Amino acid sequence: MQSNISNRTDENGDKVQLIEYIATTTASVSMQNCISVLKDVSKHKEFQDDKVSKIVKTISDHEWVVYYYTDAPWPMPNSDTVALMNFSEDATKKTATFTFTAAPSMFEEKGVKRMTYYNVTYAFKDVGNGNVEMTMTSKMSPVIKAPGWMIGRWFPEGPADILRGILKFAKSS
Repeated sequence: MQSNISNRTDENGDKVQLIEYIATTTASVSMQNCISVLKDVSKHKEFQDDKVSKIVKTISDHEWVVYYYTDAPWPMPNSDTVALMNFSEDATKKTATFTFTAAPSMFEEKGVKRMTYYNVTYAFKDVGNGNVEMTMTSKMSPVIKAPGWMIGRWFPEGPADILRGILKFAKSS
């Protein structure tokens, strides 16, 4: 697990927090089950710790607009995220990738702060012998500057818990 907290300039020219991390694990699990878990957006709330996760628009058989509502712990405000979810698969390389890119204007406002910078990738690679390597790469800016102690307490277990959650569902499928 690697992580970095820094700053970036947002679309309004303001300096905001940038939280980046990469988490990887390899497990004995079916690649198709991993794909099924990520395609079932209603399950995302279970491993991302959101209150709501749903598809709000299907664009094609490999692209969707998804919505997440987060009931955040104090002192963070509740917030939501609208993202374009894209799925690609390469049978030759035995890989599957899901990318999520912030698309804040693609769904109606819900009266909470909306995340506008959200880039997350889940990459799965069949490494043989029934094992799949899972890598989650994330770059996001929270809706407010999160206290350093809070971010620090989330690493490394937060990203690890997300991968464990995907594995839990993939192994029970």
